[in-house]
Amino acid sequence: MDARPVRLDVVMARWCPHCYPLSVDQGKILARDLDVPLRLLDIDRPAEETVADELVRLYGDWDPDYLIPQVFLTWSDGRVQHLLTGTPGSVAATHQSWDRVRAHLGHRG
Repeated sequence: MDARPVRLDVVMARWCPHCYPLSVDQGKILARDLDVPLRLLDIDRPAEETVADELVRLYGDWDPDYLIPQVFLTWSDGRVQHLLTGTPGSVAATHQSWDRVRAHLGHRG
């Protein structure tokens, strides 16, 4: 049986214009299209930051002061796929990254 998506994670912060509202809204659309739950991990909330740091450390673009948003798709076979990291300085470029992710996954929401 082929693996299927089971969860979409968005590592974000409310103060980040690449994250909120852009990546929160885009994450909702993609999660709906993939029929998976969306988990928002706000790095300003200690319990969520711990989970976010581990996800980014293991699967993302890790740096002690890592870029956000970072977006991950967890698959039924346990694989975690890093989908995107926000583009420094350019909210429009981060939006284009979301467009590429949706096109790659076959969803244009």
